[in-house]
Amino acid sequence: MKRILFLSLLLLIPFTVPAVESGQALYIGGTVAAPKEGSLGKLETTSQTALVFNSTGGKLEIPFASMDSYEFSENVARHLGVVAGIGAGLIRHRQRRHFFEIRYHDENKALQVAIFEVPKNMPQTLLAVLQTRAPQGCKPEAASPCGVKPKY
Repeated sequence: MKRILFLSLLLLIPFTVPAVESGQALYIGGTVAAPKEGSLGKLETTSQTALVFNSTGGKLEIPFASMDSYEFSENVARHLGVVAGIGAGLIRHRQRRHFFEIRYHDENKALQVAIFEVPKNMPQTLLAVLQTRAPQGCKPEAASPCGVKPKY
């Protein structure tokens, strides 16, 4: 009986996934070569003209005027399966990862995309900044508010 209880608890304890900490952002990837994929850095939203990502892997500056669209999405960090997911959900909240996908045109008018993972306290701030400084990128869908994908 103790073995069964121990094994079931072991299956319910989620494995650690590296999370983006407060004040940081992770460049997941995109079409630009400037920051390397997986670069950890900081998204600066204080500029009036551009969103700037600074990291050791490079610097990426995205002018607000050239943004075509942006989307926020929230995904479950680990997919456990139905039974394990229900069991883990009864014990604790499932960890979620927060992503921003930004599409824009560079100085050569080429279409570019950049995907960032942000900490859980940043999406509201970043979405408000983008809606204010790049309103042309806001394309609301019928089922969701501007720039926000439904949760999966």
